[in-house]
Amino acid sequence: MNRYSRSLIFVLLAAVAPSLVAVASAQTTIEKIRKTNIISIGYRESSIPFAYLDDAKNPIGYSLDICARLVEGIKRELKLPKLVINLIAVQAAERIPFVTSGKIDLECGNTTATAERKTKAAFTMPIFIAGAATLARAKPNTTSLSDFRGKQIIVAAGTTGEKVLSEANKAGYDIKSLIVKSNADAFTALKEAKADGWITDDVLLASFRATADKPADFVLLEKRHTIEPLAIMMRLNDPAFEALIDKEMTKLVTDEKLQALYKKWFTSPIAPKGINLALPPSRMLREYFRFPTKSVSNVDIILL
Repeated sequence: MNRYSRSLIFVLLAAVAPSLVAVASAQTTIEKIRKTNIISIGYRESSIPFAYLDDAKNPIGYSLDICARLVEGIKRELKLPKLVINLIAVQAAERIPFVTSGKIDLECGNTTATAERKTKAAFTMPIFIAGAATLARAKPNTTSLSDFRGKQIIVAAGTTGEKVLSEANKAGYDIKSLIVKSNADAFTALKEAKADGWITDDVLLASFRATADKPADFVLLEKRHTIEPLAIMMRLNDPAFEALIDKEMTKLVTDEKLQALYKKWFTSPIAPKGINLALPPSRMLREYFRFPTKSVSNVDIILL
């Protein structure tokens, strides 16, 4: 084959490639699963307790347990004799591209279903409702942010905590801020009693508290300052697959299987070190368990 012939072939391939991509993207997730008997699951490697690696480097976590049950439902509903799970590790920046390209069919991590993300991917009903919260040094009569009037609270620079304190002080709370560089610095400052509380994401607060020598020295206040629904992500504009997943998610909640998984991962000792996050469901999550819905609220609402 001469150079001209090879060049012509390359040109023809380049012209055909876009149409091949279009055909591939037009294939629904259910069609792909039926054809291959494989479902690809994306997971995070260090998002405790949602998705992370144990000592043997096996992916485990709350979100992965949920996805395993969703796969069981897919297999049952599609009457497949077998369905192989292909696990693919994803980084934060890869999540949406991997879903939109079809490289993964479900993203099982700790992704917040924001309005902007919903323009690029579809989401299940929430698996968790996260929010910024306050971790306080255990003291009598400390139940809400209003109990910190005239006191000092730690926030890491550039976090939601700064915005929460700003809104609190606009409301007349008169709370002083101790700004630190990192979450590790924040917890160190709280342990050393340099301030009375620390504001950041509730799961992160629970994780730091669980690693303390005396977890009982700290109390995670019930009030959440933001609302952030976390959900499983899948391809947009794939209504049959989304309906199938929604049906299975509803079953998980109404049959109280999701609640059991929550207890396993958030209020019990977990691998690999046996720490217990001791994070009971928030008020909003308890209400969601009672009345499951895909629409929870907008993200980043400041609630004092």
